[in-house]
Amino acid sequence: MKDAWLPNPAQEYLVHGQTLFSQGKYNEAIAEFQKVLSLPPDKPLKDEALFNIGLVYAHFGNPKRDYEKSLNHFLKLLNDYPKSHRVEQAKIWVGVLYDNFETTKKVEKLREAMRNREEKRETLKELTRRRQLEGRYEEYGEGRENLIRSQKLLAQGNYEGALAENQKILSLPDPKSPKDEALFNLGLIYAHSRNPQKDIGKSLGFFKRLVNQYPKSSLVEQAKTWVGILEENEELNFLIQKLKQVDIDIEEMKRKKPP
Repeated sequence: MKDAWLPNPAQEYLVHGQTLFSQGKYNEAIAEFQKVLSLPPDKPLKDEALFNIGLVYAHFGNPKRDYEKSLNHFLKLLNDYPKSHRVEQAKIWVGVLYDNFETTKKVEKLREAMRNREEKRETLKELTRRRQLEGRYEEYGEGRENLIRSQKLLAQGNYEGALAENQKILSLPDPKSPKDEALFNLGLIYAHSRNPQKDIGKSLGFFKRLVNQYPKSSLVEQAKTWVGILEENEELNFLIQKLKQVDIDIEEMKRKKPP
């Protein structure tokens, strides 16, 4: 009881660290929270220090953001202080950060796929050129000229014109018309990053339609590859939005926290 009047250094370090955190001084904030952890084992607020370090390392504004370090601090909180009032929030963070690691794997996979996409695009251009030279388009009935025009328009950046030419092919009654190639082209155009009318949902729809309606087409495997990439991309965007929302929720909790 005689020491009751003494100041609580852990509380002081914690408050100072939170102030620095709110000011965007992330390294200094971590240093203050680490001081709490360096106190003797019987001192309080170590769970709070671990929780705050986890937040700093996960914060979107921290240029030295490190999700692995963030995860490790939240896990240490759960392991060392299972009765802390921060446990439930730490569990949520652990789940989100594990999702992030899975997302990172998908990002790497997506980047590799995107690098290969340009190679495939060049291969497709070369294949189209060869088909033209070999007179393959003579096998088609109606739609041959539309297909050639659509390729030229796409190369010129005229996406609306290219879309229109391929749509014309789909409306033709001739069973020999190159509808599989039209569907493939429509999928490509709607996935094109420079197309102002880019629409991943429509792109997926055309690629899936090609796979379902023309299973023997030489373009099926490419279409399946595109479906896989685009679906992963949409899932990735969803996870990114979820992570952003968590950051927003944390900021809102900080604003509402009583002084």
